[in-house]
Amino acid sequence: MLKLRYDTPLEWVKVVGEDLHTFLRDHAHNERKVAAAAMTLVAHQPNRPKLVHALVDLAREELSHFREVLQRLEKADDWIGHDEPDPYMTALHKLIRRKDSEHYLMDRLLVFGLVEARGCERFYLLGKHLEDPNWRDFYASLAKAEARHHGLFIRLARLYFKEEDIRARVDELLEAEAEIARSLPLRAALH
Repeated sequence: MLKLRYDTPLEWVKVVGEDLHTFLRDHAHNERKVAAAAMTLVAHQPNRPKLVHALVDLAREELSHFREVLQRLEKADDWIGHDEPDPYMTALHKLIRRKDSEHYLMDRLLVFGLVEARGCERFYLLGKHLEDPNWRDFYASLAKAEARHHGLFIRLARLYFKEEDIRARVDELLEAEAEIARSLPLRAALH
C-alpha cells in the first residue's frame, strides 16, 4: 500500500460540503475516466492476461460507481454536465515517462495507483466528516473500493517489474504527487 506524503486538510471537506453538486459532477466524471483509462490500458497491453482480466473487472466496478453517482445526481434533480479540466491529473500525466514502453507501463500503473490512493484518502475524509449520514456511508464504502483499486495497480506493477525499480519510482512519484496536491487550491472536486 502507498503512504501518501501530503494529507488533505479537513477544510477540503467543508469546501465539498458547501458545493456537493459540483463535487458530485466531478466525481462522476472521474469514475468514468478511470473506467476508460483501464480499458485503454487493456487495449495497449492485450498480451498480458492477468492485467487484462484485472482491469476489465476494475472498469466494470468504476462504471458501477459512475452509475451510482449519476443516480444520486438525478435524484437531486441535477446532471453531470461537461467535464472540467483536472489540474491534478494534468500534472500527474506529465510525470509518466514515455520514451521506453516498459517505463511507460510501469509509470501508468504507479500513477493510477497514486490517483486511487488519493481518492481513497479523500473519500475516507468524506465518509468520516460529511454532515449527512447517507453521504458519509456512501463515501465510506467508496473509500474501501479505492483502497482495493490502489492496491491492485501496485500488485500489477509487481507482476511485470522488479521490486527495487518499483520502490525507487514510487518514491519519486510520491514526492511529486505530494507537491502537486499541496500546490493546488482546495475546490469542490476529487482532486
